Amino acid sequence: MDLNIYIIDDDISIRHILKDIITSRQIGNIVGESDNGQEGLRDILLLKPDIVIIDLLLPFIDGIELVSSAKTIKEGPLFIMISQVSAKDMVVKAYEEGIEYFINKPINVNEVVSILKKVIEKYKLTRALKHIESAFSLLGDMKGNKIYVKEDTAGIKERIKLNLSHLGILGETGSKDIVEMATILANNRIATKETLPRYKTSEIYKLLSDLYREEKRLEDASEKAIEQRVRRAIGKALRNIASLGLEDYGDLTFNTYANTLFDFQEVRMEMDFLKGKSKYRGKINVKKFIEGVILFANQRE
Repeated sequence: MDLNIYIIDDDISIRHILKDIITSRQIGNIVGESDNGQEGLRDILLLKPDIVIIDLLLPFIDGIELVSSAKTIKEGPLFIMISQVSAKDMVVKAYEEGIEYFINKPINVNEVVSILKKVIEKYKLTRALKHIESAFSLLGDMKGNKIYVKEDTAGIKERIKLNLSHLGILGETGSKDIVEMATILANNRIATKETLPRYKTSEIYKLLSDLYREEKRLEDASEKAIEQRVRRAIGKALRNIASLGLEDYGDLTFNTYANTLFDFQEVRMEMDFLKGKSKYRGKINVKKFIEGVILFANQRE
């Protein structure tokens, strides 16, 4: 099913270009457009589009303020921001408010198509990822039972490893744990429930510890050791991504992972630490990282 896309830009020629790109390539359904932030926010609340392409500088309400307001909507749209403004502080602010990608004008057709496809895939997979949590409802029923894994284990693992390689942590000891955890969860999704139970990261470590014990890998099976290995590996991934952002804010790897595997505010904090502007490092969120890894593992070229 095609996703619904809404466009906000005060330049009518830009709106025409974007609409032509989307319709000619059958990327999605255009459900509306606006030339100002006030009207755009109202339409987003009424039309509930899946994706919004928004200019940074808009009349009445600017793009960043609109994104901030719209992010309060439950299961709201994903945002792609476009602008001639390339000031780093403005781009940082946009990412902090929750945009997925920032595209510099003038419009490059191939770039718009590529990013739209990525965001559409993320939207679909993010919705599907909600069902991952239901796998944890099995924890109470797993005592003495084998974990059910589907046949795509090898393919899932290779895609997970590829993403960890992009992050520069494939050689880390904890990356093996991350691969196992993400594979188990990805292959044990139960897609039949609409409401999902909450789970704790401790349950993830327990799940993996049980698997290691079942496979007689007792030297790897301590839940505390698993947690330490995983946190070290994810911490290094955060440092690597922050370093890429310092070198080039437009870096594709940085833009792909900074707001998906991490909270962008924490990436910014890590960047400030690396620059010596802060004595505090960015914090990691293991659950967000693992779910993000699963999201990318489910993407097919």
